[in-house]
Amino acid sequence: MGLKSEKNELFQTSQVVIILFYTIFVGMHVIISFLFGWEKWILLPILAAVVASWGMYIGSVFRPNQRIWLIASFMMVTFFIYGTHSTSTYDLAIVMASLMVLFITTGIKGTIILCLITYYITMTYDVVEIAIAGNEFDSLLIARTVMHYFVMGMIAWFCVNTVQKWKQVMDASNGEIENLQDSTERLNDFLANVSHEIRTPVNAIIGLTGVCIDREKDPEIEKNMIAVRSAGRKVANQIGDILDFSEIDRKNAVKNCEDYMMSSMINDIMTDLREMMKDEVELIIDIDSHIPAVMNTDVTKLKKIIKALVSNGIKYTKEGGVYLYITSETQPYGVNLLIEVSDTGIGMSELELERVKERFYQSDSGRSRRANGLGLGLAIVAGFVEILGGFLTITSREGEGTTVRVSIPQTVIDDEHCMSIHAGKKVVLGSFMHFDNLEKPVVREYYNTQALSISKGLGLDIVRLESVEQLKKAEEEQGITHLLVGEKEYLENGDMLERLTGKMKIYLLGGKENILPHNTRLKRLEKPFYAFPIVAIVNAEEETENDGKGEMKLFGVRGLVVDDEPMNLVVAKSIFKKYEMSVDTASSGREAVECCRVKGYDVIFMDHMMAGMDGVEAMKKIRSDVKGVNHETPMVALTANAMSSAKQMFLSEGFDGFVSKPIETEELERTIRKVLPKNLISYIEHNPEEKGPSESENAVPDSTEQFGNTAAKADADVIEFGTDDLKEEKSASGNDFATVKENLKEHGVGVDAAMGYLSGDDELYETLLTQFAAGTSDRVADLNRYREQKDYKNYEVLIHSTKSNAKMIGFTELSEKARMLEEAAHNSDENYISEHHEEAVRKCKETAELIAELLGIKLPDGGDSVSGDAEVLEFGACDDEVLEFGAKGGDPV
Repeated sequence: MGLKSEKNELFQTSQVVIILFYTIFVGMHVIISFLFGWEKWILLPILAAVVASWGMYIGSVFRPNQRIWLIASFMMVTFFIYGTHSTSTYDLAIVMASLMVLFITTGIKGTIILCLITYYITMTYDVVEIAIAGNEFDSLLIARTVMHYFVMGMIAWFCVNTVQKWKQVMDASNGEIENLQDSTERLNDFLANVSHEIRTPVNAIIGLTGVCIDREKDPEIEKNMIAVRSAGRKVANQIGDILDFSEIDRKNAVKNCEDYMMSSMINDIMTDLREMMKDEVELIIDIDSHIPAVMNTDVTKLKKIIKALVSNGIKYTKEGGVYLYITSETQPYGVNLLIEVSDTGIGMSELELERVKERFYQSDSGRSRRANGLGLGLAIVAGFVEILGGFLTITSREGEGTTVRVSIPQTVIDDEHCMSIHAGKKVVLGSFMHFDNLEKPVVREYYNTQALSISKGLGLDIVRLESVEQLKKAEEEQGITHLLVGEKEYLENGDMLERLTGKMKIYLLGGKENILPHNTRLKRLEKPFYAFPIVAIVNAEEETENDGKGEMKLFGVRGLVVDDEPMNLVVAKSIFKKYEMSVDTASSGREAVECCRVKGYDVIFMDHMMAGMDGVEAMKKIRSDVKGVNHETPMVALTANAMSSAKQMFLSEGFDGFVSKPIETEELERTIRKVLPKNLISYIEHNPEEKGPSESENAVPDSTEQFGNTAAKADADVIEFGTDDLKEEKSASGNDFATVKENLKEHGVGVDAAMGYLSGDDELYETLLTQFAAGTSDRVADLNRYREQKDYKNYEVLIHSTKSNAKMIGFTELSEKARMLEEAAHNSDENYISEHHEEAVRKCKETAELIAELLGIKLPDGGDSVSGDAEVLEFGACDDEVLEFGAKGGDPV
C-alpha cells in the first residue's frame, strides 16, 4: 500500500509538471508568433487546449491515464504546428527530448513512442519543405539531419527502457511489500491469539500467588511469593504492551470513552507505580486541585500513558527523582488535560530524540544496558495520544534528564474541583521532613513546587519544620492539626512524636518497609506522596461512608462464575473466597442459564469464549428468560480477550462491567463497587487479633435478612474448596502424590512446568488432573459430534480448551496436537481435521487413562461422575441438592 501510494503521488505530480511545461511552451509559441509574424488564428485553439488541460486536471475529468493521453495529444498537435515553420526545424530535437524525459514520470511507454513518431513526422515535413523550396542539401545539412533522427531515436529508446526497468522494480517491490504486509498481518493475528493463551496461565500464577500470600505465615515464603506475583504482573504488562502496539500498528485501536473520577484514576495508578519505585529515586506527584472532578475519555489508555511515562522516568534515572505534574486548561469543548513528566535521568541526545518514538527502539548509549523492556513504551504513548486526539512533545539533554509533555482533550462531566477541604475546617498542616540529604537540587525544587501547589490549591496553611525546637514551638503557637513526618525524623525523635499524637494527627511518610512499632499511635502513608491522601486525612473526621481503604468484604453476597476452563474456575473460587462471597460455578453458557432459573444471584461473572453458547449469548438469554430470576442481576464480562475493542464490545452488548484476565485485585474491586449496591459491600480494618467481621466497626453483619438475599446462605453446608475439612479428606488415590508426579515425569509429562503454572500447589495439580481425566469422555464425544456436524466454530472452542488444559497439566504433546487442530478449525480446513482428529482423540484418551491409572480412579463410561476413591471437582453446582465436592464411590451425600 505504501509503495502504491507513492506511485500515485508521483503520477499526480507528473501531470502537473507536464501541463506546466505545456503552458510555458505555448507561451513561448505565442511570443515567437508575434515576433516572426506567424499566423495568429491558430493561437486561439492552442490556448484553448492549454485551458482544457488545466480544467481536466483540476476537475479530475476522465481517468488519469485518459487525461495523460489527451494532454499528450494536445501537445503533439501544438508541437507539429510549431515545427512546420522552417526557422524551428533544428530546434525540434531539444523540445521533444525534454518532453520524452517528462513522460518517463507517467510510466506510460506509449506516450514516449507518440513523441518519437510526432518528431519524425514533423522533421520529415520540414525536410520535404526545404527540398521543395529548392534549397541545396550539402553534406553538412545531410549529416545534421541524420544525426537528429539517430539521436532522437536513441533518446526514445533510453526513455522506454527506463520506464520498463522502473516498472520491473515497482512490481518486484510491490510483491515484497505484499509479502511483508501479509507477514505482519499473520504476526498480529498470532499475537492476538497468543494473548489469550499466555494470559490463562499468567492468570493462574497471579491469582493463586495472591491467595497464597494472604494465607502465608512464613515471612520468607511470603516474600518469595510476592516476587513471583510481581514477575507474573510484569509478564502480563509486557503482553499488554505487545498487544497495544499491535493494535496501534494495525490502526485497529479504538476509543472506549467512559466517565472517570480523577481521584480514582490516580489512586489506581499509584498502586502500580509503588511496585516500580526504587529507594534511590524520589517520585513526586503534583496534582492541580482545580482539575474537574469527573471527565470523559478512554481512561484505560490515559492510565497507560501516565504509567508508561513515569515508569520510563524511573527506569532511566539512577539517582534523583521523577516529577509528575497534572493540570488542566479550559477549552470550549471541555478541558485539555496537561501531563508533564520530568526526570533527572541519563537524558537523550538529539539522535535519540529523533528515534525515540520508533518501535522497539532503545538507545545504544546506556539505556539498553541499564534497563530492561521491549522498547515499546514511548511508541505506545505516542499512538495512544494520537488516538485520544492529543499531542506530545519531548525535550531532553544528555546526562541531565528528560521532560515529556502531553495534552489530551477531555469532556467535562462534573466541573467541581477534583479535591477540596470541607468548608469550615481549620487545618494547619505541618511538615517535619528534611530534604537537605537529597543530592539533586532539582528534586528539592520538585517538593517545594508540590507543597506550594497543595497550599494554594486547597487553601491549607503549611508549616515547614526543620528542627525539633521548631516543632515544639509550632505546637504551641501555630496550632498544627496534622503533621507529616519522614522516616529519618521518626527514628531520631520517635518518643516525642508518640507523645504529640494526643494533640495532633501524625502520619509517617515511608517506603515499602514499615518501621513503626506495633503499639504506635502514628498512622502510616506509603510513598509516593500526593495530595489526594492529604485531603482524605483532613476530611476523615466528617466522613460517614467507608472510602474503600479497608479490606473489602462481600458477606452474604451470592455470585455465579461461568467459565469453561476448570482451572479458571478454581482460581476464581479461591479469589472470591477471600471476600467471604458465596460462589457457585457453571462450566458452560447453557449451565449458567439453568442455574439462573433456580437461584437468585447478586452478581454474575461470565467468560466469553465458550463452546455451544458463548458468554454474550448466555447473558442475553439470562436477561430475557421468563423462567429465570436474574433479569436485573449485574453481569461482568470476565475474559482473557486483551484487545482494546473488547471492553467496548462487551458493554455495548449489555454487560454491566468488564474485568480482564489476569485478574487484578484493584480492577476487580473497582468493578464490584460499580455494579453492586453499596449496602452489599463492607470494609474491615485489617487487625490480626480480630476473628471475624463482627469485631470490626465497619463490617456489615452477616445477615441474610439485612441484604434481602434469600439465597445467600442456601447452601451453607456445602463443602467449599480449600477449607481445612476438605484438605484433611483430600487423598484422591490413597497414593503418595510425589510418587505420582515422578511416574508422570517418566512418561514424559512436563510436571515441573505444570507446577510452575500452579505455584507449586500439589493439591490443585491433583485436582486438575482428576478433572481432566473425568471430563475426557464428554470432551471426546463433543469433539466427535462437532466434527461430524462440521460445526467448526464449536469445535474450535472445545479444542482450544483441550489445548489450554493439556498444557496447564504438563501434557505438551497433546496440547500441540490440539493447537494445530484449533488453527485448522479456525480456517475451516476440513482435510487437516479429517487427517489428524482421530490421532488427537486417541492421545486425549491415552492421557486420561494414564492419569486414572496413576491416581487410582475409574473413568466414567460417558457418565457424569468418577468412581473409585478419588475426589472430583464438580463445577456447576447451582442447585442446593448438588454436591460441589465429594461423592466418594459415586454415592450422593
